[in-house]
Amino acid sequence: MDVTVIGCGYVGLVTGTCLASIGHTVRGVEKDVKKLRTLSDGHCPIFEPGLQELMQEHYAAGQLQFTENVRSAVRDAEVVFLAVGTPPKPDGTVDMSYLEAAGKEVCDALAENGDDYMVTIVIKSTVPAGTNRKLYKFLKEQTKAHVQVVSNPEFLREGSAVQDFLSPDRIVIGGESPEAFRIMRRLYDPIVKREEAFMTMNWESAELTKYAANAMLAARISFMNEMTVLCEHYGADIEEIRKGIGSDFRIGPAFLRAGCGYGGSCFPKDVAALEHISKAANYESLFVNAIQTVNKNQKRRFADKIIEKLGRPIQGATIAVWGLAFKADTDDIRESAAIDVIRHLIDKGAHVRAHDFKAMENMKAIFKEEVEWCHDPVSAAAGADAVALITDWPQYTTLPFRKIAATMNTPLIFDGRNCLHRDIMRETGFQYYPMGRPCIENSLRLKHKV
Repeated sequence: MDVTVIGCGYVGLVTGTCLASIGHTVRGVEKDVKKLRTLSDGHCPIFEPGLQELMQEHYAAGQLQFTENVRSAVRDAEVVFLAVGTPPKPDGTVDMSYLEAAGKEVCDALAENGDDYMVTIVIKSTVPAGTNRKLYKFLKEQTKAHVQVVSNPEFLREGSAVQDFLSPDRIVIGGESPEAFRIMRRLYDPIVKREEAFMTMNWESAELTKYAANAMLAARISFMNEMTVLCEHYGADIEEIRKGIGSDFRIGPAFLRAGCGYGGSCFPKDVAALEHISKAANYESLFVNAIQTVNKNQKRRFADKIIEKLGRPIQGATIAVWGLAFKADTDDIRESAAIDVIRHLIDKGAHVRAHDFKAMENMKAIFKEEVEWCHDPVSAAAGADAVALITDWPQYTTLPFRKIAATMNTPLIFDGRNCLHRDIMRETGFQYYPMGRPCIENSLRLKHKV
C-alpha cells in the first residue's frame, strides 16, 4: 500500500520504517530542516536499537522516502498517518495545535490534488477521549476530499520499539467506518499473527485504551516504589516481594521493578492527561493523582537518601551520576529521574559529574556548565564522594568496581535501579544503598590503590 507519515519523530519514524520493512511504500514528511537533512542523508536522528539499520536498508531500496512537501507526499496515499506531537501544556492538558494544523494541511493538499478516492487518516498521536470524533468533523468541514479518520494508538516501548511494532501484543483501531477498518486490516496484515489481536472499537474506546494502559503500568511501578518505603523501614527486600507477588498469575511479573521513579515521553504525560480527562467528566480521580504524587516523591526520596547517608555535608561534595536517560537503550531524557535528582543535588551545593552511554548531549542542553560531563563512568567516579546510579544500562553492572572503589574519596554507591549485585558491592568494599533492599554498610577498605 501507499502510505504517508506526517511527522518523523520517535513514533512517526518507527512507524514509517517498520511499515516499509513489511512491504509498503512509505513517504515521511518532516518540516524540521535539520532533521530532514539528517534523514535524507540516510541517518537516524534518534537512538533506538535496530532502527538505524532498518531505516538505511529500506531508504537505500527506495521503499522509504523523506520530504517536507505535504502535497506531493499525500498525492497517491491510501493511508496517511498523523504522528505529530501532542505535548502537555503547563497545566497538564494536551496541546492539540500541531495535530489540528497537520490534519488541515493534509486535507488542503488532498483537495488541491483533486482526487476522489477515499483516504484513511490515521491518528497515531496520543489524544484525549473525543478528539478523533471532533477532528473528523473538523476535517470534513475543511475539505470535500473523501476521508475517513481512525484512531490507532501506539504501544511502543523505547528500547524495543522495532520489535514491539513488528510483533505487537495487539493492534487497536478506533473508528466508525467498516471500510476504514478493512483498509487498516490490510495494512497490518503481515504482522497480525492472531486475529483476536486486531481490535476494532469506537474512537473514544481506542483513545482511552491508550491512557488506561499507560496509567495502569505507571500505577504498578508507583505501587512498588511506595512499597520500598515500608521495606526500608521494616528490613524487608523489595526484590523478594516482587518475586512473591509476580508469580501470582493474577498479577504477573511485568512492571514490578522498584526504582527512583519513572520518566519518559509517555507515562508522565499520559497520566497527567488522564487526570484532566477525569476532571472534564466532573470526576476527581484520586487513583491517578496518587500515581503522580508517589512518582514525584520517589525521585526526591532518592536524592534525600544520598544527602542523608553521604557521611559528610552535601555542600561541596562531589557526586558522580551514572545514567541520564529515563531508561536504558534510549537517548530520551524526557521526565528522567536524573533531571530531578541532579537539580536537587546542585541546589544543595553538590558538584555533579555525569555520564551516560547515549543521552549526554540531550542532557547538556538542560544543565550546560552546571554539570561536569565525563566520557566514561570510571573517570566520573574518580575522586567522588558517592556514585548515584539512575539509569539501568547493563554496562554499569560490569565495571571494574575494585578499581573504582580505590579511586573514590568514599566507596559509596546509591543504586536507584537495584541493578548492581550485592555480593560484588560487598566484596569490592562499597557501602551500597539500593531502593527497598537491605543496604551494605561495608567497613572493608582496600589496603592499597589498584
